[in-house]
Amino acid sequence: MKKSNYPNRKSIRLNSYDYASIGRYFVTINAIEYKHIFGQIKNGVMYLSRLGEILEEEWLITGEIRKNIKLHSYVVMPNHFHAIVEICYSLNKDNIPGEFVSPKQTLPAIIRSFKSTVTRRSNAEKLEKRNEVWHGRFHDRIIRDDKEYMNVTKYIEDNIKNWPLN
Repeated sequence: MKKSNYPNRKSIRLNSYDYASIGRYFVTINAIEYKHIFGQIKNGVMYLSRLGEILEEEWLITGEIRKNIKLHSYVVMPNHFHAIVEICYSLNKDNIPGEFVSPKQTLPAIIRSFKSTVTRRSNAEKLEKRNEVWHGRFHDRIIRDDKEYMNVTKYIEDNIKNWPLN
């Protein structure tokens, strides 16, 4: 067996949690090396770069092609992206008798596919160095109740005006 050149990294996902479960998730995805490649903020307004436009387009398409999810608040920032994703119904075997668990329906798979599509389009348009758009991982938090949902929504909506470089 060939040894991988990649370090053996420990998963940052919640151990034994089913990320295909019904619920709302707060997601943050960072640009590679936190570079300001998605646009810039001037006078409290986010101006998307071409790559930022692609990011936003692909995020909205993600909500259209995956019928079991709903996209809530999101914001494209110069060097990161925040969003709330809701898995409205699970396509795993525990919730649909006789159904096979589709690995394409878990939160990590949804984010991986989104990041991959944005990177492919960036490569095609030669916007950044080849395959250099995203930080390797993403952060998520399971939103446990309506109060937390409201707090996260406000945080996302206020992110641009709270940007420290305004």
